[in-house]
Formats: sequence, structure tokens, C-alpha cells
Amino acid sequence: MEIKPHRATRTARTRSHKFSGRCEACGKPLCSCQAYQYTDESNGAITASAPFLCRSCYEDRYGVKIPTEAEQYKARLLDKLGGYLDAFPDEKERDLLSRVMRLIDSTN
Repeated sequence: MEIKPHRATRTARTRSHKFSGRCEACGKPLCSCQAYQYTDESNGAITASAPFLCRSCYEDRYGVKIPTEAEQYKARLLDKLGGYLDAFPDEKERDLLSRVMRLIDSTN
């Protein structure tokens, strides 16, 4: 019986290895919701062999900045307030809203 070409690829190479509960670079204990793993859309073997890393190790290894939940929330809030800025015709209201936006932007 002849094997069809699409069946010749091994599915084991596209399955990710099991998460051990630790960062594979520094060994810090991690929850699975805090572990990051590199994903390559075009090569499943790269994704499957990518290590599970903590935020700081992932940022160092791949040179990316992962925004925190607070940074994501602040960006969404400023985006929403920026949309309201155009809705106010009065200059005093626009000034107050822009001051609030500057205060939120400068807050950590």
C-alpha cells in the first residue's frame, strides 16, 4: 500500500512538549497562564520545540516587549477617551478631557 504524501508528515513534530511548571531558561516556578511560548505559523516543528519561558526571559530571548495588563488597560482607556474628545464641541469640556488623558498617560 502506498503512503499518501499528506500522511507522511509526523504529527508528533507539531505537538508541543509538556509544560513542566517552570521557566525553562531561569527555572522560576510558573503558572501555565503566565508561561510564554514562541509560535511560528509556517513551521510546526519550531513551535513544538520552543521552550516555555517567563515574561522576562521571553522578552530577553526574542527581543519583544510584552505589555502588562495595566498597560493594556491604560491604552484601551486612552483610546476610548480620545474617541469622546471629538464628541464635545465646548472648548472647556475638551480641555478637561485632554487634561484627564494626560494625567492617565503619565500615571504608572
